This record gives sequence, structure tokens and C-alpha cells, in this order.
Amino acid sequence: MYPAGIFFHLFGFVMVKFITCYSDGTLLDTECQGMNVNHGAAAQTTESPFTVTPEQRTFIDSEVGHDFDVTLSGTAGNTFMGFMLEARKCETCPPAGTFGLTDPSKTVLLTCDGQNGRAVSHADNLDKNNIAVKWRCPEAGTFFFRAAITKTYDVFWLRKSIILTTAAPRTTPAAKNITIKSTAIPTATTTKVITTVTPTPPPTCLKYVICVLALLLLSRLCFLGGSSFLVIIRPVFKLVIITGSFFELAFKFIAVVLVVIRAKTCDGLEITFTALTVTAMVLSLLHTITISIYREPSQTKLRKCWLCAVMVVDLLNTSITSAAIFVGLWCFQGRWLTILMGVYVIWEILFYLTSFSCDQLEKCQIKRNLRGLQNQGRKICRWIIFFVYSLLNIFFTIALIIGVCLTRMVKCL
Repeated sequence: MYPAGIFFHLFGFVMVKFITCYSDGTLLDTECQGMNVNHGAAAQTTESPFTVTPEQRTFIDSEVGHDFDVTLSGTAGNTFMGFMLEARKCETCPPAGTFGLTDPSKTVLLTCDGQNGRAVSHADNLDKNNIAVKWRCPEAGTFFFRAAITKTYDVFWLRKSIILTTAAPRTTPAAKNITIKSTAIPTATTTKVITTVTPTPPPTCLKYVICVLALLLLSRLCFLGGSSFLVIIRPVFKLVIITGSFFELAFKFIAVVLVVIRAKTCDGLEITFTALTVTAMVLSLLHTITISIYREPSQTKLRKCWLCAVMVVDLLNTSITSAAIFVGLWCFQGRWLTILMGVYVIWEILFYLTSFSCDQLEKCQIKRNLRGLQNQGRKICRWIIFFVYSLLNIFFTIALIIGVCLTRMVKCL
């Protein structure tokens, strides 16, 4: 029994090493470049029943630094015990990008060339049908996602080779029958042709988004112009306000039509943007109707009801329109556009607060019987405030429209 005991203990220590290496993938850092499976058996040569999604993808400049979903799954009920997943740009390139875990109970991050998260492996040797991780794009270009997969200890598939192809060069008629001989050089890997991938063009729906945003901004400018007449200048210039409200309604109607057309011709219509645009048009219609039934100051009770209706409708109108513009601007790479729109809204709020304060001061002066020439001075001051306010609104609108025309979109609504 003593020799058998010695044999058992020696064999046990070997098994400890075996279990430590293969029960999870935490000790696979040294295999990052080759992604080899050292199980003492030959790798399978048949088509792997496991799929990496995506196998390859081209990323543009606006996608750099963003996270993307990568999954490894088995087909027809196939399960796997272990795996090693990486992203790289060519066959001999080092692992690229950074992975992030969505389920730490199934996956672990590996450190390759001193960089943690360059590869992902299994957290245990239990059977699993799929895993999902996040991958952060480091630069623009085409990346290939490859995995070495172990179904059982002696049944495994090495990673799929990365073959970069390029279009065949045009040949002249004289060169058609020329045979080029070359000497084969025995190497472990096949020489690959690296090609430069051109980034994908901007989405075709970009022009629709720009047009809709421009129309919403112009409609908001018309609405704010009419509101400034209503708040600052008295008596109210009814014709000017109604004209501005009709222009506002027309701009929003065209914006809704463009959104509907885009819904039929461009995939991925954002429901929130569409709903906000349609709601803004409905509120604009209510604003036009409310302004059209303006009541004279002599009809005190009706005028109070009218003013309350105008305040409620106008508040909803400007809020929904601004929300639609913010949602549209968020799709562009330049986040300064949303900041500029935020300053625009804050400027509008400050204007209304200033107007309200001036109105309260005027009422106090009227109660103290301070009239005469002072009223004329206040009218001039109102016109100056109206001019400065309208001028800044025009500048904000022009800056935002130019911004969306010159800035690249991150995604299509």
C-alpha cells in the first residue's frame, strides 16, 4: 500500500496543476497572441458549431470610445466548457480594444501585454450555451472578433484565421497570359494582404434630421417673437402675433411631413423624436387658435380666462418643442450643440423673469401715481429689451442650424 500511496500523492499533485489550469481561464494570459489550446490533443478541423457575433465590423471615428455588444453562442443546442475571446485587426496583430463584463459569474478578463481586458475567458468549466460581453472600440478601422472554444477537454476548435482581402488589380491585355512564379517559403502562418477600409458614409437620413431640426428651430423663433410682443409691448399687436403663430404652425407641419416621409424611407425611426414633433405641431395649432380669439381689456373676466389659456398653451408649446430639439441634437457628435440649446432655454427663462419683474415694478409705480413722462421712458425701454431679445434669439437659432449642418451624426434617429 505504501508505494500505491506515494503514486496517489504524486498523481494528485499533477491533477492539482491540471485543474488549476483548465477549470477557469485566469491563467491563460500567456496565450493571448496565439490563443492556443494545449490539451495534448489535435484540434477539430470541422466547421465550429459556435458563432461569434459580430465576426468582423468596421468602426468609424464617431464610434471610437463607445461600447458594443459581442456574443459567443452555440448552435443547435451545442454547449462549451471554456473559451478565449479577442478582437484584433489582422492575423498577427496584438489584441485590441478593451472588454467589459456583463456577467462576471461566467466570464473573466485577461491581461495581455500588461493591459487588462484585452481578452475574455471562462470563469468556470461548467457547460454554457452563450456568453455576452462589452467591447470598447480603440480606433477607427475594421476589427475581427475571434474565439478559441473548448467543448470538452479533448474536443476543441482553434480560432478562425483572419484573411484580409483586397480587390484584384486591373490587368492590361498584354499581361493576361503572363505566369508569375514564386518560391514558397515555409512559415507557420500565411502572409495576409492588409487593406485600408474606408469608413462608412453618414446615414442617408441625415438630411431629414437636419431639415426637421431647422424647421423646429425656426418655428420656435417665430413663437418666441410673438410671445415677446405679447409680454413686452402693449397694446398687443394682434396681427403680428397671429402672423408669427401661422408661420410657426407652417414650419412644424412641414417638419411632421418630413418625419413621416423619413419613417417610410429610412429604418430606425426614433419614436420619441416623432411623438414630440407631432405633439409640438398640435400645441402650435392650439396656440394659433388661442391667439386668434384675443379679448379686449374691457372684457375683464374673459380676458383673464384668455390669458390663463395662453400661458398654459404657450408653456406646453415651448417645453415640448424644446424637448424635441434636444432629442434631435443628441444624435450629433458635437455635444456643444445641446449645451448651446440649454443656454438658449436659460436665456428665454431669464427674459420672462425680467419681464415679469418689470411688470410688477410698473404696477407699483401706477399705484403711487407715477405716470406722465415716465411711461414714455418705459415704452422706449420695452422696445430696447424686445430688440436685444429678438436679436439674440436669431443668433442662437442660426448658430444651432449651422452646427447641425456641419457636425457628424453619431446615430440615425
